[in-house]
Amino acid sequence: MPTPPEQLATLQKQFADHIRDPEHHPAPAGIEDRRMAIYRRLFFNNLSNLFSKNFPRVKKIVMASPTQPDSVEPNRWRPLIRAFMHQHRSTTPLFPELGREFVRFLSEHPEHHADWPWLAELADWEFTITSVRNDEHEINDVAIDPDGDLLSGSIAINPTLRLVSYQWPVHDIGLDAVPDAPSPVIFALVRKLDDRVGKSKINSVTARLLELLQENPSSTGQSVFETLAVEMNHPNPPALIEHGQALLADLLDQNILLGRAA
Repeated sequence: MPTPPEQLATLQKQFADHIRDPEHHPAPAGIEDRRMAIYRRLFFNNLSNLFSKNFPRVKKIVMASPTQPDSVEPNRWRPLIRAFMHQHRSTTPLFPELGREFVRFLSEHPEHHADWPWLAELADWEFTITSVRNDEHEINDVAIDPDGDLLSGSIAINPTLRLVSYQWPVHDIGLDAVPDAPSPVIFALVRKLDDRVGKSKINSVTARLLELLQENPSSTGQSVFETLAVEMNHPNPPALIEHGQALLADLLDQNILLGRAA
């Protein structure tokens, strides 16, 4: 005979299975359906509202697509949320991180968005923007020498920086702007000094430069360009370093870099 803890665990699993997928998992015996309906609506609506805020463009695109003619749903948004509920198992207990779980679900289950092969990347783009906006780092607290030379000293990077690359032009995708073919892009996303999110489209060389600066925070700007020249097998390293001064100044203007580290 099951022990009380085992009985409780069984009841909790039946309850959770029913909330996730009420069509295929009956509610625990002895619970009035009117009461279970409250939990079903609460659970679903909380997820739907959260994802609506985290993924506005994803939702708009999915909402515009009708379901099958025999479906009671007017569009594919609710079925997509329902599929997430009963197919995905989150790895975090943190509510704000559920958006990342939705991105992972879309990446692992392309069958749910075969009409939109770029949907998982669009979702990642939108969630990354939200993550940058909500990043807890205080940019103004970073110690910098505003007049310091960036080549001869170490460089303070915006701590909210996210480097992301996609096969699809996610920044341009919308209800009336659907790409026909992949077009790889790389972006540097930061929260700027005015609290707006900066979205800078960059090339692979700039992306590698920023990676090296993140990996080697104590290195000088010149030493990082020297490393970059070796990796690129550049025929004229001094010319690369000379060009690098203008690049660093541009990244500084965009608040991707904050200045020479103090």
